[in-house]
Amino acid sequence: MYLGSVSFDALLDQAIRHGELSAAAIADLLHFRIFGNPQGFLLLPDQDIGDVPPTPADRTTLAKPDYRSELLLLQATALLGDPVGYPQESDGSLINNFFPQAARARQPSSDSFDTELELHTENAFHEVPPDFLALLCLRGAPQDDAVTYIASVDRMLQVIDADTTALLFEESFNFLSDYCVNEKNCRIDLGRYQPILYGQRSRPYLRFDPHFMLARSARMQRLIEEIKEITWSVAQPVRLAAGDLLIIDNRRAVHARSAFQAQFDGQDRWIQRTFAVCHQRQLIGETGEPSRIIGLRPPGP
Repeated sequence: MYLGSVSFDALLDQAIRHGELSAAAIADLLHFRIFGNPQGFLLLPDQDIGDVPPTPADRTTLAKPDYRSELLLLQATALLGDPVGYPQESDGSLINNFFPQAARARQPSSDSFDTELELHTENAFHEVPPDFLALLCLRGAPQDDAVTYIASVDRMLQVIDADTTALLFEESFNFLSDYCVNEKNCRIDLGRYQPILYGQRSRPYLRFDPHFMLARSARMQRLIEEIKEITWSVAQPVRLAAGDLLIIDNRRAVHARSAFQAQFDGQDRWIQRTFAVCHQRQLIGETGEPSRIIGLRPPGP
């Protein structure tokens, strides 16, 4: 790992004690965690990300002596909840680095660049999806053609009628796992049927990932497509520049990314990402497992 001998907990401790987020940014993060907003995301521009080396071509050549961006990202994540990772996300790394990789140009993953990523909630199939995603831009796309799209459940419900809203609480869909043993995009049937909307009726949570969902009937499969069209109709575009910190509420919004150009000249787009959950103590109490890397639980009897 590019952090060398620095342990994650030591880095997290340093981030909490010496992170350089301003008092205003800290207040904005805490307010967003507790109260949210109708957009489903928070954008904090012009953060100090330190000295950023040329964008690497792959993770084997990733080297970054200046840790200021990691400290800032982890400080923000700790304000949102507990930093966690997943085994198939960047090999279980708690800080994910994304930049164009030629071998994955057209894959539906964050390492791609030549394909659009569909609007989705992160790890929609998982028993423990992240509550928040934190994305820190180290280098924007040189052509400014990389667009992050975000659609909040609040904006979606302004378009969806009351009967359909009720149906989205009641009808269960089979959310397929995209996790194989060591990779993603596998479409494994775990038999986990869940509704798209859940939680508080007046201010619901959302899970949605149309490429990895199966319905019980043709009518409900058409409903998936209808909801997909609605999410795109209300999605807001965000173009990230160096120093932009974007927080997405993963229970209240879906997100996507456009295709963009890559030159492999050291100046390509580079994004760092972390996940936060707000109930790690409860998870430890339920599972007895203190690890920050959250795998799939075995199916119940």
